[in-house]
Amino acid sequence: MADQLFVQLQGDTIKMLSLDMEMLSVGRTPDNGLVLPHASVAIRHAEIRRQEDRFVLTDLGNGETFLAGRRLTPHQPQILDEGSLVQVGPYVLAYVVNSEVLRPPEEVRPLPVPADWQLLPTRPPRLPFPATRAAGTVSAYLEYLPALFSESEFLGRYLLIFQSIWEPLQHRQDHLEMYFSPSTAPGQMLDWFGSWLGLEIDPLWPEDRKRQWLREAMDLMRSRGTRYGLVRAIELGCGVTPQVIEDPKRPFQVTILLPDPEDQLSAEQTTSSATSRESVERLIAQHLPAHVQYELRFVPTGPASGGTPAAP
Repeated sequence: MADQLFVQLQGDTIKMLSLDMEMLSVGRTPDNGLVLPHASVAIRHAEIRRQEDRFVLTDLGNGETFLAGRRLTPHQPQILDEGSLVQVGPYVLAYVVNSEVLRPPEEVRPLPVPADWQLLPTRPPRLPFPATRAAGTVSAYLEYLPALFSESEFLGRYLLIFQSIWEPLQHRQDHLEMYFSPSTAPGQMLDWFGSWLGLEIDPLWPEDRKRQWLREAMDLMRSRGTRYGLVRAIELGCGVTPQVIEDPKRPFQVTILLPDPEDQLSAEQTTSSATSRESVERLIAQHLPAHVQYELRFVPTGPASGGTPAAP
């Protein structure tokens, strides 16, 4: 198994390469071994060469290659160590050395399955508060006209038409700040707000889960790439607290346990916790560092589970 190079863009892992070649060229055009299509990346930006049992990185004269946050001097080879992070334009390349600990285990080891999963119940959708429409037989707009016009019954009924149209719009403008708050915004706008922040919102999520996701959006982005950020993202997106297990003998690899969505749960628990592997993997890809591998397991929660995890 060769050394690994993980390519990350805006927090998402977009490519994984096995460094089983003598030289890997990095650049913008398709004739490179690693193509990074961005205007800030040069046609021939950098190269990674094998020297005996290690790899070295060389900037090819652009001066825009960073290793561990330090700008590299052009044409000066730098040795890549385990876990080195290389920045090329908007891309981050994470280098992982070949090791036995990165290989999948030959047999599934028993993992501690919690007796109780912490389920997060969802509340019903927020009831809208429509603007009060004009009531009565004459329009309130007569109060803004000279007293002479208040004697005309026809004018009062005629202005009632315009009052019925403009009053809801004026009510919305008077309370405009409520439309931009995750707690009070209309449910139809929540997905739109998520696109503003670059945080994907599953349209199948309950409304309460979407609102909580937006309330904690800044904290999620601030803690992205940490254990807390990963756990909290899955917790908010799936409605259940996951179990993240780290083994000191297997660095850069975690095991994530979640209750089996097809297990026999109560109706209320199913509504708040059942999820699909695809939705969980999307959340993990957004909030897990590029150089960390993961193993996702759904474990049964019924009495017959016996504490043995299900197959991945």
